[in-house]
Amino acid sequence: MRALIVALATILAAAAPARSETPVDVELILAVDVSLSMTPRELEIQRRGYAEALVSDEVIEAIRFGGQHGQVALTYIEWAGPYSQRLVVDWRLIRTRADAEAFAARLTTAFPDALPRTSISGIIDHSIPRFQDNGFVGERR
Repeated sequence: MRALIVALATILAAAAPARSETPVDVELILAVDVSLSMTPRELEIQRRGYAEALVSDEVIEAIRFGGQHGQVALTYIEWAGPYSQRLVVDWRLIRTRADAEAFAARLTTAFPDALPRTSISGIIDHSIPRFQDNGFVGERR
């Protein structure tokens, strides 16, 4: 019976698709405060600021020529209280201006409502596991 279980596990493992891990210069979580201390206008300005920065010539050049791989992995999460996190854009590979523009577009299609409370430790606890099994291997995180 044990031999059958081992054989089945071996077959299933071989049949499972291999997880590809893309090398990047940095895996970056943009963890953005959206607590009630911010007005709706400030929340919109904040998102637009990230979007505009991401597609700026300086950032595109830094991504393309600032590291060994010429690409970064990026995700955007909004946070407030200990259990108040909102994933806005999941992990994306950014290597071209078009990649950056697509990411920025996701940030500016709708604007958030504020969330109650503020807990920096809550977003840290939420973010650390997001580096695991995200499909990227960064030189830095």
